[in-house]
Amino acid sequence: MTLRTKLLLGYAGFVLALGLLAAWSARTLSQMSAVSGHIIAENYDSVVAAQDMKESLERQDSAALFDLLGQRDRARRQAAEHRDRFDGALTTAAANITEVGEAEAVEAIRRGRDEYYRRFNAFAQAGGDRTAVYFQSLEPQFNEVRAASDRLLRLNQEAMRRKADAASRIARRWFFVTLALGLVLMAAGVAIEASLSKAIVGPVAQLTAATVRLASGDLETPPVPVRSADEIGTLAVSFNRMADRLRELRRSDMGKLLVAQQTTEAVIDSLFDPVIVADEDGVVRRLNPAAERLFGARADTLGKPLDAVTRDPRIAQSVADVLRSRVPSASEDAAATLPWAVDGARRAFRIRSTPMKDVDGRLAGVVTLLEDVTHLSEVSRVKSEFIAAASHELRTPLTSVQMGIHLLLEGTAGTLDERQRDILQVCREDTTRLDRLMRELLDLSKIESGAVTPQFAPVRPAALVGEAVDPLRLQVEAKGIRLEVDAPPDLPYVFVDRGQIERVIGNLVTNALRATPEGGTIAVAAVRRADEVAVSVTDTGSGIPREHLPTIFEPFVQVPHAAVGGAGLGLTISRRIIEGHGGRLSVQSEPGRGSTFTFTIPVDSTRQNS
Repeated sequence: MTLRTKLLLGYAGFVLALGLLAAWSARTLSQMSAVSGHIIAENYDSVVAAQDMKESLERQDSAALFDLLGQRDRARRQAAEHRDRFDGALTTAAANITEVGEAEAVEAIRRGRDEYYRRFNAFAQAGGDRTAVYFQSLEPQFNEVRAASDRLLRLNQEAMRRKADAASRIARRWFFVTLALGLVLMAAGVAIEASLSKAIVGPVAQLTAATVRLASGDLETPPVPVRSADEIGTLAVSFNRMADRLRELRRSDMGKLLVAQQTTEAVIDSLFDPVIVADEDGVVRRLNPAAERLFGARADTLGKPLDAVTRDPRIAQSVADVLRSRVPSASEDAAATLPWAVDGARRAFRIRSTPMKDVDGRLAGVVTLLEDVTHLSEVSRVKSEFIAAASHELRTPLTSVQMGIHLLLEGTAGTLDERQRDILQVCREDTTRLDRLMRELLDLSKIESGAVTPQFAPVRPAALVGEAVDPLRLQVEAKGIRLEVDAPPDLPYVFVDRGQIERVIGNLVTNALRATPEGGTIAVAAVRRADEVAVSVTDTGSGIPREHLPTIFEPFVQVPHAAVGGAGLGLTISRRIIEGHGGRLSVQSEPGRGSTFTFTIPVDSTRQNS
């Protein structure tokens, strides 16, 4: 018997039980409906007729009172109308006699009606004061007919109550019968399904347990017993065959895997640069000999957390970033260079972390390479020293040239004609630009060499932005440009070198001033982003072509057709300052619509709630 047949038989039992219960319930509901219809058909019309007769009789009595009060026309109309209604209700009651004593009650009403009509007519035709006639003759007959109508009403109401009680007893009996039938069918269904599920789920559970053990790497899982010839039995046979094949493959591939592992370890050990391998929990699992010279022997480092082994938070942070983002991490800025003493010599390393993934793409750990960039650092140092020395040596002769040009323009050496003055004016502008270039080169070399040590202190971003922008406000407004500042005073403190960050803001606003035409807008804003504060400078100037955006922060880069005024080092210095504070400087621009330069600086963690 196939699994499909077993399931169909199980479901067929449920369907049959539901059909049986539905048929019984339909029959029960049909009988209850018949009982309810019987009650309504036999007594309801008589009850309504008795109530109508009482109401019509009372209206006729009211007509007699209207006649006493002198409203004869109204009394006659009302009496005639309600006589017809009374007679109609009496006819209905006479045609629906279903109870013992109901015929006698209807006959008593008919006799009383005839006598009441006779006395009402006599009352209507009498002259003089008819009050005595009303109270002595008409009213007693009115009360007699109304009492007869009440007897008919009570007779049918009592009959309805008896029949309703009988129907309630029948319904209660049918309810318990239906409930018992449902429980019996449910118990039978549960028993059948328990037996069926045991026959199906038992082998499936054994197969599932064996599959879990096999997936976890336990290839010595015992074979799954085959107890049937259905699809589950076929699956169990296939599973046992697959497990046998996997055990054969393990025995044949074990040697290859061992060779591959030894080759991988030999490759890592032969690398000149230090390599650290950490698992998904940040625990050190392997170091090569170059890394052992930095962090200690393998016996003292393997199995320990990465931050405890490296003793430098930047390495642990790089690994944590890769574990979180699952993408490689390689910091190129100067702030990410690690100085380290190796065998008595000072070396410089750059961190490069890459995620390790298995064949299924699951994260298995992180490989961190400490790239030796000592030679690059030495080249950078020599370059910075050369720039600093050259700038310093050129300052004195340049100052002399500037002074000479100034004296010539002042007429100290004699009167100048217009052409001579124009030539000297151009020379003064060029020497001023050259002086600015040397100052910026000197500043850049100091920042890159670490000669300038930032003086960090907690500062409110609003105060930082305000003090950087206020000195430039007159210059901006004099050009006919609107300057907008949006820096909420409740932004959290940042831990920065106040002078350096104000220099960055001032440089960005000055660049925006050069690029923005008259009537434009420069907006400076500060907002919080998670654990950082982002400061942006937006202008409505000419914008930066897309092809120049990747190199805009490089030294001496000038955007074609841009306003001349800088040496091309301001953005480079700004980026070095921001990176030295642990932040980022970026740009978004669209030609013809303006640019937005944004830099981030970390929030002061010690005063976040201040």
